[in-house]
Formats: sequence, C-alpha cells, structure tokens
Amino acid sequence: MKNKLIIGLVLFLSMFWIAGFSIFSFLPKDNSFHVFYPILKMSYGRVCHQHLDKSFFVNGSYFLVCSRCTGIYIGSFIGLVTLLLPVKKYISSIFYYFVFFLVILMVDVVTNNFIFASYNKTTAFFTGYLFSFFAVYFIIFELKRNNFFHTSQREI
Repeated sequence: MKNKLIIGLVLFLSMFWIAGFSIFSFLPKDNSFHVFYPILKMSYGRVCHQHLDKSFFVNGSYFLVCSRCTGIYIGSFIGLVTLLLPVKKYISSIFYYFVFFLVILMVDVVTNNFIFASYNKTTAFFTGYLFSFFAVYFIIFELKRNNFFHTSQREI
C-alpha cells in the first residue's frame, strides 16, 4: 500500500510538471496565467535548453521544453501509470530494456547534435519517451528489490 501511495504522489507531481510546460499551448492567449510565464520559463530553463526550433509548437505557442524533454516527462508519467495497473511485470528484462533505450537515446543525441544538421522532433520525442518509460520501471524495481517500500517495525 505504501508503494502505491508513493507512486501516486510522484504521478501527481509528474502530471503537475507536464501541465506546467504545456499549459500555455492549450489556454487562450488572453488568460490570467500568462503572468506566470516568465517564472515557468526560467524554472524549466534549469532542466532544458529550450531551443524553440527543437520544441513542439501547438496552438500558436511553444512548449517550455524541447521535444526530447517532453518525451522524457510523458514517458515517465505513462510508466508510473502502468506501474499502478495490476499487470504482471517482468523484472529480469527491465534492466536490458533500460540500457538498450539509454544507448538509443545517446546515439540519437550524438547524431542530432554532432553528425547531422537536421533535428527530428518526433525521433527525439520517442527516444526520450522510451528511455524514461523503462527508466521509471528500472528505478522502481530496484527500489523494491532493495526493500525501499518495505515498512520496518521495531520490536519493543
């Protein structure tokens, strides 16, 4: 029960984080939330380069993070959602998926930044998505394996 509560809390915070970088694309231009735009832009600037040519453009506004970061955050959110579902998860192969998609992500970053001049937002999104989806699984299963979610009671 404790692990579902912790995962639920992280899921809520993840949803809040995703809403923060995408909210301006889905609200009308003349809303009162635009007062927070400079603060949010600066906050997301701490975790993303925010190049506009690498960000999604929706409804006349750019996301506050690039497409790869968007994929990372949405992938972690979906990973957390699926962890709450009552589906059998195979722990042994999670590490290999995590490493595989980490390598794919690194190859994508290197080829997009140093080899090719063009940037593909869709590829960047999906490499970030797949990496973070399996990273969430890997982290949660490692925490479970090391009894992080186990409640210890001391005998008196």
